[in-house]
Amino acid sequence: MKGVLGILGGMGPLATVDFMQKVIEATPATRDQDHIPLLVHAVPQVPDRAEAILTGSDEPLAWLQEGTKILRAAGAEAIAIPCNTAHYWYDNLTSELDIPVLHIVDAAAAQLQSIGITNGTVGLLATKGTVAAGVYQKRFEKLGFTCLAPGDALQSDNVTAGIAAVKAGDLQSGRVLLEAAARNLAQHNCKSIVLGCTEIPIVLTADMSPAPGTGYLDATQALARAAVDWHLQATGKPEISGTV
Repeated sequence: MKGVLGILGGMGPLATVDFMQKVIEATPATRDQDHIPLLVHAVPQVPDRAEAILTGSDEPLAWLQEGTKILRAAGAEAIAIPCNTAHYWYDNLTSELDIPVLHIVDAAAAQLQSIGITNGTVGLLATKGTVAAGVYQKRFEKLGFTCLAPGDALQSDNVTAGIAAVKAGDLQSGRVLLEAAARNLAQHNCKSIVLGCTEIPIVLTADMSPAPGTGYLDATQALARAAVDWHLQATGKPEISGTV
């Protein structure tokens, strides 16, 4: 079977399901057999990625490496990781694999470019660990983007607290907190606001807007589209990049 996608998930569980749904929605299918064969390794017990980055620990890495090995052995031909913060260990993971690992930040950048945003300032809502490690900033800056993240107080009181609320199943509280952070970023002339934690697009969706003229870029959705493009290419079908 060709074009099997492995999903290294569980970080968190709801975000993994959201990614899978977006893969299905992005797939040009008219019957069951047109959809992507998926292998899912979802282990919520992976140690907290953001906390590990902030404390200088690589504890999650062994868990992530084990997951990629399991997926590869099961027949995955590429891997997607619906967790932005886990991409801090991307180079460590890919160095031991002979199959591609799709990068969520590259997918988000490609999606921005596909809607005509090719440079300038974009807002970033992500975990404190993702922001502190420069997971987005380093790759975006090479493409001409500048990332603007919330200040420390807003990051702690709204973004971190909002992500925690979503993880706890309190979606309404999470939405309110994260919307307030997004509105603050929108005041700084951001061309778009990247939803750079896979919990965030569960409550803030691409059809919403924090302010007139500023939209959301759903990194989970971008990764899903990249996954579908990979599958179609691997199976000899046309790509769909940039489609809505």
